[in-house]
Amino acid sequence: MNWMLRLQEKLWGIAPWDAKQITDEWFRAHFDYASDVVNHWVGSALDLRTAKLLNFGCGDGITDLSLVLRHGATAIHGVDIRREYAKLPRIAREQLGMSRIPAALTFETIQPGAPLAGRRPLVDGIMSWSTFEHVQRDQLLPILKDLHACLRPGGFFFIQIEPLFYSPYGSHLRRYDEVPWHHLLTSEEALWKVIEDHDGPIDAAEVDFGFADFGVDGYKRFVFKEYQALNRLTADELVDFTVAAGFHVVRQERRHVQMDIPEDLRGRYPDDWLLNNEIFLLLSK
Repeated sequence: MNWMLRLQEKLWGIAPWDAKQITDEWFRAHFDYASDVVNHWVGSALDLRTAKLLNFGCGDGITDLSLVLRHGATAIHGVDIRREYAKLPRIAREQLGMSRIPAALTFETIQPGAPLAGRRPLVDGIMSWSTFEHVQRDQLLPILKDLHACLRPGGFFFIQIEPLFYSPYGSHLRRYDEVPWHHLLTSEEALWKVIEDHDGPIDAAEVDFGFADFGVDGYKRFVFKEYQALNRLTADELVDFTVAAGFHVVRQERRHVQMDIPEDLRGRYPDDWLLNNEIFLLLSK
């Protein structure tokens, strides 16, 4: 079916869209901010107009859509273990008034840890946005080696993680719990009690398009299960894993929060772990 879309676009161009229609804050954050960051990092190393890109952990595909519409990308293949991207045609229609998704976008559901190398032509660039904190620790090196094998020599790999586990809101539960470092200060049972008892609105920028699938209580259980499965990766460990997989570090940026570390945490973890909230990493092969 993709060839039909390409024919349509050759004849009539990409379907019209209007960013002024955006009302959803989750969509806006990924359509504007996330895609601008990816473009800044990946676009500085590759020409998005000609590069073949792989998005590992593409989620709902909003960032990919924006890279095509706003930054000129022409070939992005997104993979994920969930099918959130299947909602993209509806989301794009609701938020942008688009009648069809650009032919530049293709998506695929994969099994956790399933190898990708050898199944498709080598790509020029790989990107991953807030995904690698969710990969099981024993799968990190095998997956990174597999992605290394998917990349052409001279290609680039961009990784972003935010929030890192030991940072103030590294639990990924801030939509329910505003106490910084609470996941490091209390028991899992007490933390779940806070989430379970939460009775109020959630920051609109934190409500993804999967919320409706679970309902209020189901979503609480889903995000708490996600918290329990976090691999607790630090920035240093991420860099070490990528180097062990064969990548070369081209550039990195680590962002730290300006907050007072609780006395109960001082000495338990390095200060840098507790204050390092985000990492951007550009790698090459």
